[in-house]
Amino acid sequence: MTEYLNKVLKDNKWFLIPFCAIWIVAFIFATIHSKAESHIILNSFNAPWMDVFFKYFTETGGWIPWVIIAATLFIKFRITAYLIVCQGIASLITTIIKHSLRVPRPSVLLEQLNMNFHTVEGVKLHTTLSFPSGHTASAFALFFAIAVLCKKPWQKVLCLLIACLGGYSRIYLSQHFIQDVMVGSIIGIISVILAAYLMVDKTWWNTNIPGLFKKKKQHVK
Repeated sequence: MTEYLNKVLKDNKWFLIPFCAIWIVAFIFATIHSKAESHIILNSFNAPWMDVFFKYFTETGGWIPWVIIAATLFIKFRITAYLIVCQGIASLITTIIKHSLRVPRPSVLLEQLNMNFHTVEGVKLHTTLSFPSGHTASAFALFFAIAVLCKKPWQKVLCLLIACLGGYSRIYLSQHFIQDVMVGSIIGIISVILAAYLMVDKTWWNTNIPGLFKKKKQHVK
């Protein structure tokens, strides 16, 4: 296990090192400011074009992972299974924690404190199950999983950028606090490490859906 972890850390340093730097900065920021203050500060950077962008970009932790997973059925079923397991582990962990703690969402706390905050038209604000961010966990589970499969450093950095923007979108839309996003990102990464340990580089099944249909058709002949 130790040898495997060392390999994951070494092969994905272009994702993990910048991530650690960003996470530490976020931790310091969240420590200096209160929960409400940190949200107001981060949520105050907004613009009409950003409203539109983050309203849809937040789906990197919503339906987009499942579209990408469905597309991989036509590449290799092993990759499809790997991505599903990553999402499954992340979802299981976040769901257990969410329902155990039932932390209020930003809209509830900020309204209680009579603090004004930015909202995006057309986005329904949730009121509970804030901690941790499921969308962030899902986004990191997807794009770190992809980074593990990528070879080039710029590809891994790009995956990190997309995942981070997906996490920030939850703050921008006032659906989560920075603490929710930080823990969600950790859950996503841990989920990938667990799934990759069980599946990546294994040869138990390495095929694709078109290939299965082709083989079945040949067998009928």
